[in-house]
Amino acid sequence: MAKNGYRIFDSDTHVGPYMEVLEKYLTDSEKTRLAGWEQYKAVNAHGHRTYNKGQRVYRRRIGDAKADQAPAGYMAGFTGVKRERDVSRRGDHDPAERIKDLDYEGVDVNLTLPSGWFGTWTSDDDVSLEAGMYRAYHRWMEDYCSHYPQRLGGVILAAARDVEGSVAEMKRWGNSRWAWGVLVYAPYGTPLDHPDLEPIWAEAARLDLAVILHTFTVMPPYAPGGLDTWENLWLQRSAAHPWCGMRNMAALIGSGMLDRYPKLRIGTLEAGHGWLPFWMKRLDEHAETIRAALPELKHKPSEYVMSGRYFQSIEIPEGGDMTNAVADLVGDDVLMYASDYPHGESHFPESVKLALAWDMKEERRRKLMWDNAVRLYARAGLSS
Repeated sequence: MAKNGYRIFDSDTHVGPYMEVLEKYLTDSEKTRLAGWEQYKAVNAHGHRTYNKGQRVYRRRIGDAKADQAPAGYMAGFTGVKRERDVSRRGDHDPAERIKDLDYEGVDVNLTLPSGWFGTWTSDDDVSLEAGMYRAYHRWMEDYCSHYPQRLGGVILAAARDVEGSVAEMKRWGNSRWAWGVLVYAPYGTPLDHPDLEPIWAEAARLDLAVILHTFTVMPPYAPGGLDTWENLWLQRSAAHPWCGMRNMAALIGSGMLDRYPKLRIGTLEAGHGWLPFWMKRLDEHAETIRAALPELKHKPSEYVMSGRYFQSIEIPEGGDMTNAVADLVGDDVLMYASDYPHGESHFPESVKLALAWDMKEERRRKLMWDNAVRLYARAGLSS
């Protein structure tokens, strides 16, 4: 489309799906199991239904002695940029409505992930229901993305508590047009480098699926900091996403995954990007000084990051100067444009315009806005 003079691949966007959308993809057994979740049912201001079991409410204001403030809604007070158009409220129900938003802003392709509430299924002991909800999500994605297969794709959801079932789902959907990656839902405290998860990484490598790392703030499974940011949402939101991105990518790289699977690719999303050069240097240092804590690696951690197999989405508020500084240090083949559409912090419909206004050399901008995401999500079958 190149409405803005560049092809735009948004590497981190979200879909609900709201329960009124997903419920027709559930089996009778799964619907019966949901009867026990009535107390956790939530309806937002637009009438869309979700569940909120496991949700954290942060009640302490910085400087206060007690956590007794009435909770302000997540993103309360955020103004972002002046919006000339709101996101479509029917984007989950009708993919054509989502495409209207893409066309309006000038975006060619979306990688979609379920919104934060979907992690609620990890908060219950009913692993069968969790796995069933992911299976329903996959059936819905098959229908949703099939209307615009060149523009919409997603990830297969894998339950860390049901590795065998998750691998079966990867086999079932891994060659589907919409399946571009795999996202593991690991409950709080479960390390992603745990050997029990190895069959998932092996299947991802076999299917050429990108391994996607993404965290959420107020719903499970919690990022580091999710349970220890002193009951303050500002600290939680500021710290949890970056630290979780740092921990997860370090755990997978440090585990030797990229040695065991030479073509596997990893993408860290919605964790910011300014920390990456510092973190690479620190990982290199401690891979030497604490060598006994790691398996034998063929390369330094920083070399894996810059190998062409590791990718990281940007956050637009970090700005052009920060983005250029990171690219100067790690190269032009790592960072990817992302907006977090349709969430409030996405700045829709100004996200693309903001990023394209940065002072940046031509080749770097083209890789940021399109080429790097095309390489990470190779199963999308798009050309650079």
